Amino acid sequence: DQFVMSPSSLLFYLGVNKRLNNLRHHNLFFDEDLEQHAQEIYNTPQWPSRPLFYVCLQSLSDPSCAPQGHENVFVLIPLAAGLKDSEEMRDKYYNIVMTRLETYTGQSVRDSVTLKRTYAMRDFEEDYKSYKGNAYGLANILLQTAVFKPPTKSHKVDCLYFAGQLTVPGPGVPPAIISGQIVAKLIATHAKKGKGERRDLFMVLLHKIPPAQLLPLLVAFLMAVMVLVFLWLSPGLRV
Repeated sequence: DQFVMSPSSLLFYLGVNKRLNNLRHHNLFFDEDLEQHAQEIYNTPQWPSRPLFYVCLQSLSDPSCAPQGHENVFVLIPLAAGLKDSEEMRDKYYNIVMTRLETYTGQSVRDSVTLKRTYAMRDFEEDYKSYKGNAYGLANILLQTAVFKPPTKSHKVDCLYFAGQLTVPGPGVPPAIISGQIVAKLIATHAKKGKGERRDLFMVLLHKIPPAQLLPLLVAFLMAVMVLVFLWLSPGLRV
């Protein structure tokens, strides 16, 4: 629990046997309070009381992905990771989405759904062994970016390397693939040099510092740099 995880998601994959009105390929339903939804993801993790969501109609841009006159619909609701995932909650939020979708399109939708699949925290955990069912790896905060991300090489176990979206360069399919390429090169280099490969002292020390202490140390370092720059730019103050 020393890391801050990204949100999870509740996904609906729907087949609808008619065309939907007033929608484009990408649709953001930000008709509720964004601040409240964000609070219920990050500060007080809970199922959102008035969720915002995203709707994609792929069939608008690619008619081949659905039968003629039908729609291929994808819905995503951002959620806090680690919530209790049940069929009852999935059904509850499906109905919330359907009600707002029907209001916006001005037509009945739920009675035209011929195919429905859901995917949420429980599936992320079972299919991808994702911690707390998160969907995107580590949250993008200052102390989890760049050199503060978990390293690709273990500092505790020799010859142990890590690849995937939890390490560098970050979340997403392309970065996860790149992390595998990085690790492959590191392993090849390690094999050539032998087990006596020197570890990076800076990275070893960095990852021994508790995350809660990193921000004060970083602030102190930046302040020291600013003082040095100020002294350098002020000839009358130089000693």
